[in-house]
Amino acid sequence: MFSPALWARLCLALLCLSPLTLAHAAPTPGETDLIRERQNRLLEEQRRRLEELKDLPGQEAKPTQPTAPADTRCFPIKTIELKGADSLSARERERLLKPYIGQCLGVPQLNELLKVITDHYIEKGLVTSRAYLPQ
Repeated sequence: MFSPALWARLCLALLCLSPLTLAHAAPTPGETDLIRERQNRLLEEQRRRLEELKDLPGQEAKPTQPTAPADTRCFPIKTIELKGADSLSARERERLLKPYIGQCLGVPQLNELLKVITDHYIEKGLVTSRAYLPQ
C-alpha cells in the first residue's frame, strides 16, 4: 500500500506539524485572568483621567441664571441653535440652553454657555468634543 519511505515521511510531517496545533490552543485560565486584569487596569485609568478632566479649574462657576454686567454690551438672545451636536438629545439641549434663551448675553455669558455645553460633553465621556461660536 504505502512504501516505507513514504510512510516515514508522512509520520515525520505529522510529527513536525503537531506543535502548531498546540500554538492555537485556547488561553489558559491564568492567561485569561491576566488579560482581564489588564483590561480592568486600563478601564480604571480611563475613569481616573475622566475624573481629572472633570476637576479642571473653573468648574465651580455655573450660575443657573446668567446675568450681564451693567458696564458691558449684551446681545438679546431669542433662540440658540446647536449645529452638529448629534450626541445631544432634544431634552439635553433644552436643559442646557433654557437658562440662556430670552436673556441679554454679553461675551462672558456666551463663553459661559460654551463652557456649560463643553462640560456636558466631558461628563458624557466625549472628552475631545468642544462647543464654539462660528465666526
